[in-house]
Amino acid sequence: MNDRDFLNPDETFDFDSGSTGEVENLVLNLDDVSDELPKFEPIPPGVYDAIVENVEFGNSQNSGSPMLTFQFRITDPDYENRMLFYHTVLNKESGLSRLKRLLVRVAPDVPLNGFNPVKFADEGVILGYPCRLKINIRPYKGEKRNNVVDVLAPEDSPTGFLDE
Repeated sequence: MNDRDFLNPDETFDFDSGSTGEVENLVLNLDDVSDELPKFEPIPPGVYDAIVENVEFGNSQNSGSPMLTFQFRITDPDYENRMLFYHTVLNKESGLSRLKRLLVRVAPDVPLNGFNPVKFADEGVILGYPCRLKINIRPYKGEKRNNVVDVLAPEDSPTGFLDE
């Protein structure tokens, strides 16, 4: 099987410019494209509006322990569409506390008793939910990277008092 087998000629793609075309007609000129990955400047430390873009259940690379990885999309205009990640390892009290705080603040309707993290991630229960992210900058493999310190309720949420 080759890469071509994965393409459906009836699928369409969207470019940032808003144009749409068929995958079958996609032709790229990569001659002038740098093979170096672009560097992203970290977002300044602070609190930013975001939405839950994705939730995945998996295992920690460090310990192999079960964890949920939350992917957030920034909605603040200055940094709109930047993606940030937040990991909750489910084998320690600290990871479970992080998960509970996130759920109570962002999705208070999710039952905490009998919580099934695999089902929660697979069903995409909180995708699109608004929240706020408290972020800072930390070194990672010699580069400055953003770190989600905490996930807060959206400003207009009745659970916002829990953030204080």
